[in-house]
Amino acid sequence: MRNIHERHIAASAERLGAVLETLATDHDQLWPGATWAPIILDRSLEPGSRGGHDGIRYTVSAHEPGRLVEFTFDQSTGIDGTHALTVVDRGDGTSLLRHVLDGRAHGAMVVLWPVAVRWAHDALVEDAFDLAEAALGVGPEVPARWSPWVRLLRKVRAAATDRTDVRQVDTPPELIRAAGLPSVDFTDTFTLRLPPGSSRNVEDWHRALITAGSPAWVAVLMAVRNRVARGMRLDTAGGPGGTSPFTLRSRVGDTLVVGADDKHLDFRGVLRVVDDVLQCATVVHEHNATGRAYFTVVKPFHRRIVPALLRRAHPGAPA
Repeated sequence: MRNIHERHIAASAERLGAVLETLATDHDQLWPGATWAPIILDRSLEPGSRGGHDGIRYTVSAHEPGRLVEFTFDQSTGIDGTHALTVVDRGDGTSLLRHVLDGRAHGAMVVLWPVAVRWAHDALVEDAFDLAEAALGVGPEVPARWSPWVRLLRKVRAAATDRTDVRQVDTPPELIRAAGLPSVDFTDTFTLRLPPGSSRNVEDWHRALITAGSPAWVAVLMAVRNRVARGMRLDTAGGPGGTSPFTLRSRVGDTLVVGADDKHLDFRGVLRVVDDVLQCATVVHEHNATGRAYFTVVKPFHRRIVPALLRRAHPGAPA
């Protein structure tokens, strides 16, 4: 396997090198994290730093600031070899941005590389080159476009990710206890398999769930829900003076509890990270007939909304 991408950049090697140095930082100007899985490294570009993107794992094996970053693939990736980004000074005030993947495939990657991985890799690298030119204000003159095959692969992968990364499981008894409600009328739990190199701090994931925002269809449902709740004069209707159901209530060890109390029911969301999995439990205590009627209507939507919010947070996994 030898895969090479090069782009002539109408900017000096020093300026392009500065863009290279932002790789895998909070102000990354090179990696197309908005449309592809983010690159996450545990110690930035320091040699020995481990991480990867999506399921591709590697370690920083060489770093020449402003000139070179080389990564060596982990055995689990299915490639024996390296991939590297290099900035080359052309001597005329312009530069060359080069990416070289050099290695040997083994295991499933022998089939996956020519069929799928190579095409996605090519598209990602070209998107990264576009970002570099945009950051420098010199292009791209003609933005890279995904081929129909890459678009199809991404749709298939998204569907597979939805099925495998978020799952419904039985609620662990300790999460029910952590909710601290006097009795439990409803509970469910969904889990999110965390991306490689992402944070295992439950507070980071609480923030990610809040900042990721909601899909448009969830926002519409929440607007309808709030109008109904206001008509019922419920405190959790939101708006000025309202009590958010996502208000942080407590954290004990690796378990964080959010929720709100109202005259019709008490709601708790319990978050916990165990190994490579984020657990998100919902626990509800209904006070009266209004609470039972309200949650009967809400329940079918709840079971679609929670997985949607978890998937929404997944691409922006906290480092």
